Amino acid sequence: MSTAQGALERLVNHIWYGNSLLSWCLIPLTWPVRWAIHRRRQQASPKGSTPEGVTVIVVGGLTAGGTGKTPVLIGLGKWLAEQGYRVGVVSRGYGGAHGPEPHSVTEVDTAAFVGDEPMLIQQALGVPVVVCADRKRALDFLVDQGAVDVVLSDDGLQHYPMPRDIELLVLDAERGLGNGRLLPAGPLREPASRLANVDVVLERNSSDPDRRFSFQPSGVQHLASGRQATWSECVAEWRNQSIIAVTGLGQPTQFFEMLRGQGLAIEAKSLGDHEAMTQAHLDHLGEQVVLITVKDAVKWPECNDPRVWVVAIEVALPSSLLTRLTALLPPVRFVEA
Repeated sequence: MSTAQGALERLVNHIWYGNSLLSWCLIPLTWPVRWAIHRRRQQASPKGSTPEGVTVIVVGGLTAGGTGKTPVLIGLGKWLAEQGYRVGVVSRGYGGAHGPEPHSVTEVDTAAFVGDEPMLIQQALGVPVVVCADRKRALDFLVDQGAVDVVLSDDGLQHYPMPRDIELLVLDAERGLGNGRLLPAGPLREPASRLANVDVVLERNSSDPDRRFSFQPSGVQHLASGRQATWSECVAEWRNQSIIAVTGLGQPTQFFEMLRGQGLAIEAKSLGDHEAMTQAHLDHLGEQVVLITVKDAVKWPECNDPRVWVVAIEVALPSSLLTRLTALLPPVRFVEA
């Protein structure tokens, strides 16, 4: 991350999550945002107006920046597949160069073309993933293929033209709603009153067991060689080595805190949100081990630096969520042969 970009992100965090007078100065700029939100809400289709035979679940956010939506979606997708549902995913494909038409993500695509999150989801779930800036078109395109029972939308809570049945809102318990103001005076994409309209609220590391989800390392891969290893093996191997964690996550502290919670003494380096990692980011680093996320790795398939290891994570979802979804979802109509 450049010095200017880092300074800008620190300023934004101070305005949104601190006690900043600048936030008050920006309040007039929230008025057109509020008007636009109200206008979009008026055009929304009622819940349940989804294509026949398909349940659409939006995994979205109320605040700008990363809260863990994509890992939650992947964890939910795995659970749904285990129950026997045929799962598909729609995504905006942020940062990708795929163009305005719906595009089905394939194994030969790159993160630069379809976006890092859709690429990560396709690799993790192995299900149909369609990217398009117009999520309704992506949904229609996916449903026309006729191979899904449940469609998960990666973000898109505020994309009201897309019909949905269930809204799942993901927050970070520590940051919460920040100063509670709309963009740009605060981090909110919609007023806080929107919380009352969603079906499920999940909070990373919440004190409420019915809302709590958390991240845990599930394995490690040596990026240059592809060698897989267990987390416990690597922690023992790295015990006497210097370690740095580098990531372009929207909320990098989630990654750093998870590693430190596992007993690792790490240095930490943040890139810009969605920034692609290159060898230039690591050339000046003297640490013996470099840890990155799977989301970083999908944007750097050509890495040959022997120090780089990819930390895979799994999400522990609350049992109350799965019980509620079991009640809301229709019976499984398809069983894998």
